[in-house]
Parts: sequence; C-alpha cells; structure tokens
Amino acid sequence: MSKRQLEQGELTCDGTGSKRSRNIGPSKRKHLYLALDDCPNGFRIHKIDVDSLRDTAVAYLPEPIVGFPDPAVLRLAAPAPQCQMKFMALGGNIFIATNPHCGQTPTLVYDTGTALLSIGPRLPSSLLPGFLDIAVAAGHTLYGLSSVHSVASGQHPFEALTWQAAPNTGGELMKLPSLSTPRRPSMDDWSWKSVAPRPPFAKGVRITSYALHPDGRTIFVTVRRDDDPVRARGTYGFDTARRHWRWLGPWALPFQGQGHYDGELGAWVGLRDDGYVCSCQVASPNVKRNVAPDWNTGRKKLFGRVSERRTPGGPRPTLAYMGDGMFCLVECVVRHGAESEPEGALGDRGGFVLLISTFGLKRSHKGELQIQGHVTISRVVSKHVLTFEPVVFWM
Repeated sequence: MSKRQLEQGELTCDGTGSKRSRNIGPSKRKHLYLALDDCPNGFRIHKIDVDSLRDTAVAYLPEPIVGFPDPAVLRLAAPAPQCQMKFMALGGNIFIATNPHCGQTPTLVYDTGTALLSIGPRLPSSLLPGFLDIAVAAGHTLYGLSSVHSVASGQHPFEALTWQAAPNTGGELMKLPSLSTPRRPSMDDWSWKSVAPRPPFAKGVRITSYALHPDGRTIFVTVRRDDDPVRARGTYGFDTARRHWRWLGPWALPFQGQGHYDGELGAWVGLRDDGYVCSCQVASPNVKRNVAPDWNTGRKKLFGRVSERRTPGGPRPTLAYMGDGMFCLVECVVRHGAESEPEGALGDRGGFVLLISTFGLKRSHKGELQIQGHVTISRVVSKHVLTFEPVVFWM
C-alpha cells in the first residue's frame, strides 16, 4: 500500500496494533491526540488510531457519528467555568496550562508513551494573564511567546521551558525524560526561563504566523501592525542556539498561525484564512530578502466549505503534520439543526460537529500543489468554551 494511498475508513480510538502501520514495531507506533472542550466544566484528550481510517472501508453514513467509540485517555476538570486551557507538545509529552490566566495553578505533563501524568512548573508571570498563545518546540526546549505585547512591559513576552538535570550532573540539559524512568521528573526538574534578547517588535505589532526552520534551531515569525495589517509587515528569525534575532525582510509567511515543515515537499505547509492549504519555499535564516519565497495553494478547499456553519470569531481549524507527507486537519463547526447562534449550541447537547480530515500533498510536474487521499470523518460533539480551538498532536 502506498504511503499516500488512503481508503475511506471509520475513525476509532482503540489504540491497538495493526498489521500495517506508519511505523515499525509497537514502541514506535504513533497516534493522534486530540484535545477538546467536550465535557461540562472540563476538557478531554482523545487518542485516535489513524490506521483504522486507512484500513477500514465503510458505507456512506448520512449522519455523523456521535462522539468517540472509546473513552478519552485523559479528563481534566477546569478550575473555573469558561476557563480555557493551553495544550502544548514537546517530544512525547503534552504540557497543559490548566489556567493560563492564573499563576497559582500548575502545569500538567502528560507522557503519551506511558499515559502517566505529573505536575510541571507554573507559568511565569510574564506569560500572565493569558499571554501564552504561541508555543514552538525546538530541540529539547519549548518556547512560549505572546502574539501581542504586554501592557506592563511594552514587550512581547518570550520564555523557554526546559528539563534540567539534577544538581549532581552539573546542570547540563539532558535528554527529555519519560515518566516511566526510575526517578520521575518533578516540578523542580522542569523550569521556565526568560529568553534574552526579547523580540524586537514595537508596540501595536502582532505575530500572525510562525514556523520552525528545518535546521531545528531557527524560529521564523511574521508580524503585522494592528493599524495597517496589510502593508506594514515583515519577518524575523530567532536563532535559538545563538540567542539572536535577525530581520529577514519586509515579507510575510503566506499562511496564518503555525506552519509545518514537510520534508518530502521541502517546504513549509500551513492554512490560509480562505480555507485552502498552502506550501511555501523555505527561506534562508541568514539572508535578508525583499520578497516572500515562492508559494502556492492547493486547488481544493479543505475547510470553511459551509460558511453558515462556521463560528464568527470562534475556533480556527488546526493542522498537524504526521510525517511521510501526510497531514491531519481538525475543524469544529455548528451542527445543522442546532441553534442559529453559536452561543445557543454550547453545552452538553451535541451542538457541534468535529470534522477530522487526513490528506497528503505532492507537487505536479508543473509545480502545482496537489492534494491526495483526502478523507473526512465527522463526529457530533459538545462544546463548552466558544473560543477554544481543538488541538491535535501527532506523537
């Protein structure tokens, strides 16, 4: 079976092995982990087996299936009603800021390899209240920053979360731990540290897109001024090894939010606001340029295809790269027949539909971006926080 070939299938959460898998051996088998606000006063993380989507042929279903067949692997109670949580990934760990607006609540660390949960460090004060909206994993470090500047400092907060070795090892950074090791990492092992220098952005500038360079150390960010979001824009690069910011020129990454590097395309891939996926040639982190790298979009619209079902000002679709040129797209829309206003569909009543799509990308001989093996599965879900965006990880 080709790595790009997909058969329409039913999505399951059993997490069992399969004769055909993207990885060899059960220890290397990966799954999708999907974080949703689908329970009253809390959140769930669902573990999804993608191979069932590829291997199980199903008949046409006139109505989407309600919920997921298996229980969530993790349920989290929100500290307060309508409280959002922030989900971030580093290695095989999912970090959960249980209340990004309060410094008194801890960060939880969920090890997807062992299904164990531990307590991590509290968010630093610079990322409060609610300034942590961008997280980028580079090497063994998770970088957290804000898309907008802090009113208190006038700067964009920029912090780094790392796992430090025990004192008797000299304080060197170690390989990311597993919670199954004899000595589990404690809250003291994980630590946030301010990153210097701070981002060189002026007040009134917002980060609109970002991506990690394939060198694994340079973070690209595109910024726009709030008072001139079209013309006044540019892109910076931050070298995490040298701790150095570089102005890369007055051009913008063509996608919104996070871009993912696809090694088979040799390009960044991200989502545009108009519902299309786009790919962008990778720019050099050391060369200033005046125009954006070459980019193009797929011809097939992947999300926002039913405009009246989308929630104005609500959650945006999210994208995850699964390797081998394959992606997963998750979008949450108001269910047909639900309340006309999105707020009326909130609650434990199945007022929303979760659209989970997998697809592959390749270039034609003309250089056009082509979408292959596009499969979408629908699930009726409840939603309790209107602005929360479903988060999906591949690990």
